[in-house]
Amino acid sequence: MMGGGYAIRPSRPDDLERLAAVERSAATVYFEALGIRAGIPETMPPAVLRACHEAGLVWVAADGSGDPVGFLAAAEVDGIPFVKEMSVHRDHQGRGLGRRLMEALAGHAAQRGRAALALTTDRFIPFNAPFYARLGFVELPPGEATEGLRRILAEEAAQGFDPRRRVLMVRSLRALQDGAVPLYPERRTEERS
Repeated sequence: MMGGGYAIRPSRPDDLERLAAVERSAATVYFEALGIRAGIPETMPPAVLRACHEAGLVWVAADGSGDPVGFLAAAEVDGIPFVKEMSVHRDHQGRGLGRRLMEALAGHAAQRGRAALALTTDRFIPFNAPFYARLGFVELPPGEATEGLRRILAEEAAQGFDPRRRVLMVRSLRALQDGAVPLYPERRTEERS
């Protein structure tokens, strides 16, 4: 997929070592939004990223030179593609690359008969939960989630993520499939002030 000088494509083995720099750059924007300005953020463990790649669940946003400037890595959790990481280098944000990466995953998942996508994110930062809501994701209460998704929330809390800020979100892929039944019913997000 081309557009705006960028291409969205499946990852290649030689991309993987370059994605940590993209993730670190994007993470600085996230931490700044939380008021944290010190330290170099950790990235996905290389073995986890490689496993996502080997499963065919990593997409790269490449600039006109073919260099990765964004990526999305997912893994199957209870039969649902779960977004483990989506990062766009801070110098390339605001150009629709996150949306295009998510649509690449959605199209791939719909073609394989998956009913939904899932992710966890920060509830309040505008480029987190509000952004994903604009892409069709809705909040799923943990009590309605699969065991694997509940386990991810528990692991995130154990890693220090504030459970009051974390939210589990799902996106039905019904509109992308012919006659498929969604795993989760359609929901409306609550208005927040």
